Amino acid sequence: MIRTIRHDARWLVFGGMMLVVLAGCPSTGRQPKEKKKEAAGVSTAAKATPRAKLPVAESQPTLLPPSEPLPKFTEEVLTGPALAAPVQTVAATEPVQEPAAAKGKPSPKARTGKHSGVPFDPIKENGPIFVGWPAKPKVALVLTGMEEGYIEPCGCAGLDRMKGGMSRRCTFIEGLRKQGWPLVVLDVGGIARGFGRQAEMKFHTMVEGKFRMGYDAIALGTTDLRLPAGELISVAAGSEGNPSRFVAANVGLMSPPGELTPTHTVIKAGGVRIGVTAILGKSYQQEIKNPEIEFTDPAAALSKVVPELARKSDYLVLLAHATRAESEELARKFPQFHVVVTSDGGEDPPNRAETIQGAKTLLIMVGKKGRNAIVLAPLDKAEGAPLYQRVPLDSRFKSSPEMKILVAAYQDQLKAIGFEGLGLRPVSHPLAEQNGRFVGSKKCQSCHEKSYDIWKKSGHGRAYKTLEDLDPPRNYDPECVSCHVVGWHPTKFFPYIGGYEGPKKTPQLINTGCEDCHGPGEKHCNAELGSNEKLQEKCRKAMVITKERSKKQQCVTCHDLDNSPDFDFEAYWPLVEHKEKE
Repeated sequence: MIRTIRHDARWLVFGGMMLVVLAGCPSTGRQPKEKKKEAAGVSTAAKATPRAKLPVAESQPTLLPPSEPLPKFTEEVLTGPALAAPVQTVAATEPVQEPAAAKGKPSPKARTGKHSGVPFDPIKENGPIFVGWPAKPKVALVLTGMEEGYIEPCGCAGLDRMKGGMSRRCTFIEGLRKQGWPLVVLDVGGIARGFGRQAEMKFHTMVEGKFRMGYDAIALGTTDLRLPAGELISVAAGSEGNPSRFVAANVGLMSPPGELTPTHTVIKAGGVRIGVTAILGKSYQQEIKNPEIEFTDPAAALSKVVPELARKSDYLVLLAHATRAESEELARKFPQFHVVVTSDGGEDPPNRAETIQGAKTLLIMVGKKGRNAIVLAPLDKAEGAPLYQRVPLDSRFKSSPEMKILVAAYQDQLKAIGFEGLGLRPVSHPLAEQNGRFVGSKKCQSCHEKSYDIWKKSGHGRAYKTLEDLDPPRNYDPECVSCHVVGWHPTKFFPYIGGYEGPKKTPQLINTGCEDCHGPGEKHCNAELGSNEKLQEKCRKAMVITKERSKKQQCVTCHDLDNSPDFDFEAYWPLVEHKEKE
């Protein structure tokens, strides 16, 4: 079976058969926190946590120019210099020549995205925000979650066209605070993704980012609870004078719930007491096979917590890391909650709040991969229904210098520890027995010179440089390297035996190469150097991959919605298509 790898490919006629050669798509310790003023919306717990301040730029622009009020977030306001990042047209390192239309055939479909030459307008694409809101609500909830390991957009297909990331979220939250908004910032969990050392390192970095952004309460999700308990405790457990930001009514880390992390918390902001608790749903508990984690029934846990929380609070919020059905059922059982935030839902949250059937409680969904944030205000019944805003974390928000330092430190850790230190062990490629080992694209040049030349000038021919040029560079990050070199699994981020090991050890496997689509080429190359025609024919057939298969299975494994949101196979294929005659 031919290996499924994402990226474009090109045609090659060889011995009467159509082959595809890969070518062309440009790539893509926690420390104490400083005290915050209550008016800025930071909890008493947060204020009690002195934290070292990272160096930042001398001047951090506000969300809006000081002279402009907040009520109308019109397109003109949002494109102002303080809020919107400059819109730039990103050009290819080496402009790719559009193939001329063949005689009698229509011109190739025009490309959109990074190399289209059309500036990206995030407000036009994703809409204005906070239109009709008051200049300063009494208090506002910022609700996030389900980041699933997406620490920052990769940027390989144009960072301006992607949504999400710690950096933009930090800029957004700090911008509201600088405008005097009293905030309560909450997260429904789902920070981590995967297993192993890299997942743990990333989890630590993302949690540290939340602490620095001043999150008031964070729930524990299924992906988080799959990490070793020791890793969780190192960031989640509180201490005297430094209460935990993690809240869990029915989850205990190496102890019963409530011992290492609180079952609930009350945050004071804008003169309002916001009571918050969190649960892990029954069905999700079945997914956690960790004897060091203790669970109790969500409803039983809430029956103990809610009465006390209601006495202390003006407004109650439940962070339900649970299915939508279970989240709604808990809302009906405990009508004291004004808002239930569920981890369930689609890729993007709805653009309007929903009221749970059979209850007066609002149901809030946060989407996936941290691409959006939800803001909810006001909370006073006399002021009418709460205002609701889905905020796309797009390029209208500039990068945060503080978060950039954290991400750069994470990438430096990956470089220092190396692939071996991350516990990555090469496995045999599915086609190793049939095709042999990887040889590198240069080996293809002597027989397929025209195809090689097209590949060399394509985006795939400079895919590795794309990682080196990112800020910070990501050429030591397995989650990025896997699509930019030869010999890695593109979606599970591990190397195959004989695959890329590093720029010095295996320079011949740098860049997305021919073997990423065709599979290892050792036996094919060796056969062509001999005289056994039957063996040659057999090895040629083993390297065949069709255009249809590339379209359905291979290209999209790297050119997916996250890393290449504007990818259109029919537009990109003509740019990499190539044919040869034997």
